[in-house]
Amino acid sequence: MGMEEIKEDPEKRINKGLEQTQTFNKPIVIEKTILIGETEIEAQIREAAYYIALKRPSFDELCWSLAEKIQAKYNSEPSIEDVREIAEKIYNSSKTYDELCWLNAEIDMSAKK
Repeated sequence: MGMEEIKEDPEKRINKGLEQTQTFNKPIVIEKTILIGETEIEAQIREAAYYIALKRPSFDELCWSLAEKIQAKYNSEPSIEDVREIAEKIYNSSKTYDELCWLNAEIDMSAKK
């Protein structure tokens, strides 16, 4: 510290310090949480999957819902038997509850485009 700084009014030094502290302690507002390497679409799918999970559908309901969405997307007039067959395959595919929420959300997002 130089002599000039020591002679400076203590009140001014305190005020300068407070101003600096206020500048550095401003909260950073993040509107959406996006993981590193995650695209905007992946963030939207993750959010949609979260809201699906909040509704707490059963594992069977998730399988059936996914099967309906798949059939609707790739088959113009799906029958209940077609949906049942796909739902059974999904059920037996060893997918987790979270993966089924993600896949349902992913198809929902692709349908919106």
